[in-house]
Amino acid sequence: MNKNVFSDLAEKFDTILKDDARIETYREDTMFRGDPDAVIRARDETDVRAAMKYCFVSKIPMTFCGSRTSMTGASIPTEGVVISTERLEGIIDIGEHQGRKTITTRTGTITAAVQKAAEEAGFYFPVAPTSRDDCRIGANVATNATGEDSFKYGPIRAYTRRLKIWLADGTEKILERAASEKPSWDRNRAGYVLDWKNPIDLFVGSEGTLGFIAEVTLDLLDRVPHYFSALAPFPTNRKALEFIVATAQSTDLKPRALELVDASALDVMRTHTTFPRLPEAAKAMVYFKQEYQDEADRDQWLGRWFSVLEKASTPDLVTAVLIADTQKDRENFRLWRHHIPSTVNERARKFWDAGGGKVGSDWWVPIPKLLEMMDFFYTHADALGLPYMAYAHVGSGHPHTNIICANASELKKADELLLTCCRKAVALGGGVAGEHGVGKIHRNLLSIQHPLSAVAKMRRWKEEYDPLFLLGRGNIFD
Repeated sequence: MNKNVFSDLAEKFDTILKDDARIETYREDTMFRGDPDAVIRARDETDVRAAMKYCFVSKIPMTFCGSRTSMTGASIPTEGVVISTERLEGIIDIGEHQGRKTITTRTGTITAAVQKAAEEAGFYFPVAPTSRDDCRIGANVATNATGEDSFKYGPIRAYTRRLKIWLADGTEKILERAASEKPSWDRNRAGYVLDWKNPIDLFVGSEGTLGFIAEVTLDLLDRVPHYFSALAPFPTNRKALEFIVATAQSTDLKPRALELVDASALDVMRTHTTFPRLPEAAKAMVYFKQEYQDEADRDQWLGRWFSVLEKASTPDLVTAVLIADTQKDRENFRLWRHHIPSTVNERARKFWDAGGGKVGSDWWVPIPKLLEMMDFFYTHADALGLPYMAYAHVGSGHPHTNIICANASELKKADELLLTCCRKAVALGGGVAGEHGVGKIHRNLLSIQHPLSAVAKMRRWKEEYDPLFLLGRGNIFD
């Protein structure tokens, strides 16, 4: 590319050029290191649209990024311009749309701020990834994010009512659902939704490859629910998994969240400075949340949970169950849970220079196939002989598995195991990428999930919306 175009950009926008040390911040996300030619720190939506028009005419690849919490390299380019949304914050409106309670927000608004604004208005927005204090709402839509409470509330697609989109040339599109339309609660598989009826569903989960999501309108729930959180210890991973499968299929228990913390993940959780001492027999934990109406209802739910836990675990571990029923204690539980991926990412990052790092999964399977799938993963991971763990949304058949690799040779073996597990997950009726997307790191999983005819259909949609292949270059497609 003609390097003069970047100098021209610097005259028009708040731009960081390649020889500026500040660009280092925009070269890495959680898992990937790239090499952008320039970063445009958009001051407002007008900046974004003008920059897109300029880049379109000059044929400069554009990648949108927020807080760079991506797990797939989706927010980091290997060439072209980064357009940062970090200044595009703010709630536009909380009110009604098509007779529904909604919140409309700018794309760069932190997810936790969206939740807080909804709660202050007396409503509730349930979709919040563990990184909610850092990640941004537009990026959540771009990956169809879920979060801790996805067992009950599903992905963000289910709440996405309206999007303001700018295409590669700056053309504006408004995409919205009819008042009677009920969006799918299905998890991602990989790439674009194949059976979409409304183009809004093509853009949700499109990973910045079809257009820029400038404004988001989300459905809200009528009230902020009361709930308690619990961490229940189990003597083995298998016992914890059996409890999760039984609970997920139970008609008596109705948890809001249902997650696994396996033995290795629990070892990491125990390193948090405020995590309490547990009995030595505790080798895994189940993290769940339960909503209730009032104190009497809460006590009834506690009784029901302890009744099933007494049958599923051992007496000494049942007495060690941790319960959080205040905002402060519930937040501690969330931080302990978040301590797992943040610690693992920090450890893995130290191996980047040696060609190693973390190989993480995002595959999922139907709950009836979960035990078979987890046995498959644990057997193969044991044979690999590298540090590994599994945790997160197992109640939805969606664990996150992490393998830590010290060098390039180990990373290659772990990548091969990831492919093997993804093939198994698809064979069991599941998917390869439940919430993170595939980005650049996992775009090779597209062909495991879909036949060539389906991938060709996705490419045609990409060409229709982005004929010059400028947006999110390297995401989903090579």
